[in-house]
Amino acid sequence: MVRDEDFGQKLVYPSFIRPTPSFSDEAHVFLFLLEKLNYRQVSLIHVKGDRNGAAFKLAFRQKRKIFKIHVQSYVEVELNEELNNTIAEKFEEITSNIIVLFAKKNAAETIFAACPQLTSGGKLWLMNEEAMKAANSPIGLIGSRLTQTPSEALRDSFSIIKSGLEAVGDGVAGLQPPTTCEKDANAKGVDLWSTIQAPLIYRHFCAPTSSRLFFNEACAREAINYDLLNKSPDGIRYIGNVTDDILKLDEWKIFWPGATAKPLEITLPRHLRVVTVDDPPFVYAIPIQNLSLCDELGEQEIRLSDDGSISIAGPWYPCPKRVPNTRRSDPFCCAGYAIDLLSNMSLPESGSWLDTSFSFSLHLNESYGVVTAHPQDGMLLSGALGELVFDLADMAVGGMTINPERERFIDFSEPWLYHGIRVMEKSNPRGSPMQSFLQPMKSSLWGALSVSVLLLDAGGLDPQDPFLKQAQDDRVDFGEAMWFVWGVLLNSGVSEKTPRSFSARVLGIVWCGFCMIIVASYTANLAAFLVLDQPEKGLTGIADPRLRNPSTNFSAATVLNSNVYQYFKRHVELSTMFRKMEAHNVHKPGDAINALLNGSLDAFIWDSSRLEFEASRRCSLRTRGSLFGRSAYGIGLQRNSPWTQHITAAVLRMTESGQMEALDKKWISIPSQCAVDAHKSPARLGLTNMRDVFVLVTAGVVAGCFFSAIEVIYGRKRALKGRRNEIAKRYFTKWQKLTDNRGSRQFPRRYQLMRPVIRRGFAGKEAVGLDECRRKLIARQMRIPPVDVRLEGDFVPSYRYGRVPIITFCSRCRQLIETETREETGIFAVWLCIALACLLLWPCAPLPCFLPICQDIAHICPHCRHVQGRARRGRRPKFYV
Repeated sequence: MVRDEDFGQKLVYPSFIRPTPSFSDEAHVFLFLLEKLNYRQVSLIHVKGDRNGAAFKLAFRQKRKIFKIHVQSYVEVELNEELNNTIAEKFEEITSNIIVLFAKKNAAETIFAACPQLTSGGKLWLMNEEAMKAANSPIGLIGSRLTQTPSEALRDSFSIIKSGLEAVGDGVAGLQPPTTCEKDANAKGVDLWSTIQAPLIYRHFCAPTSSRLFFNEACAREAINYDLLNKSPDGIRYIGNVTDDILKLDEWKIFWPGATAKPLEITLPRHLRVVTVDDPPFVYAIPIQNLSLCDELGEQEIRLSDDGSISIAGPWYPCPKRVPNTRRSDPFCCAGYAIDLLSNMSLPESGSWLDTSFSFSLHLNESYGVVTAHPQDGMLLSGALGELVFDLADMAVGGMTINPERERFIDFSEPWLYHGIRVMEKSNPRGSPMQSFLQPMKSSLWGALSVSVLLLDAGGLDPQDPFLKQAQDDRVDFGEAMWFVWGVLLNSGVSEKTPRSFSARVLGIVWCGFCMIIVASYTANLAAFLVLDQPEKGLTGIADPRLRNPSTNFSAATVLNSNVYQYFKRHVELSTMFRKMEAHNVHKPGDAINALLNGSLDAFIWDSSRLEFEASRRCSLRTRGSLFGRSAYGIGLQRNSPWTQHITAAVLRMTESGQMEALDKKWISIPSQCAVDAHKSPARLGLTNMRDVFVLVTAGVVAGCFFSAIEVIYGRKRALKGRRNEIAKRYFTKWQKLTDNRGSRQFPRRYQLMRPVIRRGFAGKEAVGLDECRRKLIARQMRIPPVDVRLEGDFVPSYRYGRVPIITFCSRCRQLIETETREETGIFAVWLCIALACLLLWPCAPLPCFLPICQDIAHICPHCRHVQGRARRGRRPKFYV
């Protein structure tokens, strides 16, 4: 056929003119159609060895950028026995639902038979006219067909010949017909006809005067009309055309694959390979024996540095770490800010017509990656960046900073956390020692002052003065003398007595002058100590002279091959600082934090979010200066990944809903317990400096409380004993009166037992005869029928409170009652719980609170609900009046 690509080779057919376009011309038809249907992600299939298919692929690739079409994969198939596996393997990573096919009829039938999973529905096929003729072509396909008929092609051929002959007849400068059938050669042996005259007439043949015929610079027919066809169960239907590069499409006529709505542009992969880095607080990683145990992990202590750890609640996800140069991987479990972010993004969006949920599998890498120069390969991509570029991972999460070097190779989502670069140093305030209040005077002076106090106490005893009139209690004893001496020394003015004798008063005046000098000297010297004790001045930021021009005894560092490292490397004004830092740079941020804490590093320059997190946990670390080099963290994805826009939408949705703020509070914005720096202030005395004084005061308070408790307990016992004696005295008086009136009529000879006994029955309070009630109680205790009980002796009220009810008189309402028993948890059960817990039998510790044998029994009056008494386990019963 004249449309074959072979006839387009001008080296073989230099003067061949086709009145019809080549098969590759259909590429622009499909590009117009994709633009109209708003499809931007496609895949293209052609047959290996088909020159027309290769030309179609080349034309499609050259023109797709004009229409902003992205081809996920150019699939070249070979028609053999492995075709089925080849197609399945090629389309495993392809997410586009739009497939462009160029093949001949027989090849198309073979391809359709080998991929039934792609023709069953959900995939929209765009194919050339020959492929549409396949008997097993899928329902819903859209194809193109050349509008030009054979008669129209013949007419166009005659029009071209006519135009060329007219140009020859009119005479073309330099055009001479050949004189013989042999080659006309000049003196230099050059074939004039094939090199000069034939191309000249060839150009006139390709420039017809008809407005319907257009040729490009290669004399190939273009701007020809095509029909667009759609295959439905009823047959082939016409849905539009392309005329003069203008597409007219009746989209409502299209029968879509699967008899459903218009197919989506892509089918998102449901499982993503996610790479991350052990980078607190974004990712915490702990080793584990088996990955299946990660789901069972609860709160874990993570050691971040040599002197600190943090408690992480999870949830934990499996994240194996590949061992370099081996196929083995070490098991780890991961949790953190980025892991929670990934987990929230994997959930389906409520109210969305597109399911953007996915599952993921995590694995660890050593770093986020950097672009470095390589002498052989040119560019070397490391870490998570390299995994995304070489298709070892689909997504990278964590503290991955968006920078120009990385954006050349991968795509980023919208930022999920903005940050900058800051400087951190260890704060070394000049703290006061334990005995700060003793520093103004030496120990020898303190010792002499103590001896003076003791001697004055001993000499302060007021002697008998013969010149004074003696009065009662006018002498000052040892305690009063000590009170006077300490009151003058501490300037408290609380002394009760002063010496009255002349000698003692002379000694007191001397002591007052001595104390005035000592106190004034101590106060002045203490003020001098506080004024001279100035804190060390910290760094002011990146512009601090100690950073810009570091000395040999000052060291600063950052993390090698990181975003901060690249920032210093890019900026020329920081070149001096960058060279000085090279000798101190570390591989992990945790190493720099440890170096700051142990004093081997003076300043650490890193991302502000991580530094603020560390400063909130350790009061000895401080961030200095303002932010510089502002940037943001983003989710890294492969170039042209179909997930990019959906991950960005998820990040924006979480930001608007407040979820990002909640994650920030959970993982980064930990409330700091550290005191705010006070600039230009002396080192103040703290609790550690004065704790000896507070220990003394605390000991005095504890001793006072102890003696006060003894006084209260002793006083209560005396009061209780007095009340008991009063009650005993009252009852003794009453019994004495009864004894004195024994012969009179007022003396009761026995209890009034004719009234019924009030007890608690099934229906509430009930009145029962005394004998019947006694029989029931005895039968219950002896476990025999009540009719077999024989009552002996008169009734005597019982006050022996035990585990069974008793018959007695209520001490409040004076009714004859059968007490109602109620189990209560007493001191015995509580102490038994504590004992079991101390013996590490904590699962059994609550049992005494529920076992009846360990409970106290309260006896309650069923009439007035007064507690008569209590049977206490491990102690004597108690009676309540």
